[in-house]
Amino acid sequence: MLLIDTSVWISVFRDLTGQVRQKLETLIDNRDVFLARFTQLELLQGSLNEKEWTLLSTYLETQDYVELTNDS
Repeated sequence: MLLIDTSVWISVFRDLTGQVRQKLETLIDNRDVFLARFTQLELLQGSLNEKEWTLLSTYLETQDYVELTNDS
């Protein structure tokens, strides 16, 4: 299981060459990937406009999240 930080996702989204995405895919190597809700909020907060927010929100709705509990 991998919990990927916001800074990694930002690098993937900003990289126009696709090299960062390829490196991340290699690191993931068929492991389960999860996000924290805080990461979801940080990524949405960085949206440049409503169109980008809607596109990103739709994508993020399909992701798996680690939910924090009092024991976390």
